[in-house]
Amino acid sequence: MFDSWPGGSWEATVRYVVAVLVLYLAAVWVALVFWTYRDIRQRTRDPVLQTVAVLLVLLFFLPGHWVYLIVRPRYTLAELYERSLEEEALLQELEDQKACPTCKRRVQDDFLVCPSCRTQLKEPCRQCGRPLSYAWVACPYCGLEKPPREGFGARPVRAPQPRQYAAPPPAAPPRQQAPAAPRVPPGPAPQPRPNRDPFGARQGETQARPGGEEGPIIGG
Repeated sequence: MFDSWPGGSWEATVRYVVAVLVLYLAAVWVALVFWTYRDIRQRTRDPVLQTVAVLLVLLFFLPGHWVYLIVRPRYTLAELYERSLEEEALLQELEDQKACPTCKRRVQDDFLVCPSCRTQLKEPCRQCGRPLSYAWVACPYCGLEKPPREGFGARPVRAPQPRQYAAPPPAAPPRQQAPAAPRVPPGPAPQPRPNRDPFGARQGETQARPGGEEGPIIGG
């Protein structure tokens, strides 16, 4: 019976089967280690957790892989980032929503009355029925002018005014030149005054000396 066994004997066949199983399990083991390393990197940036997860599967094989699937982080980093974007968008949408001035509850932009306290928020357009704010003068959707509210007069229409230009400043009057002084012809140059000799003769004070001589009188 065992003479016709593939490989000549059943021991050789068992050895072949065992070798194939060992190669298969080794391939699965390496694949699980690689998958664990790639999966943990997508879920956390902590190098300690990444090393522990890889060593858990590398040392304990299938039991370690089962333990890793139980204790691994639930969401990947990409999923956490998308969730944070969704939360920010939701918060921004809540902040953009307006509140009723009476009950302070959230209302939409197209609400005419508050659904909680029935406070009138806007008035409908007479032509297209779109909600209009009280501060608007005309409907922005159909262009129809809003009627004046009860208790208020008609809205004054501001007539177009011509554009005024600033008048140029008046020119300064020309300066009047003072009349020129008459020119005086130059006179003769003053003659230098001669030095007077205190002991010389005075003009017109000459006296005849005895003997008929004239000369200056000293001490006279």
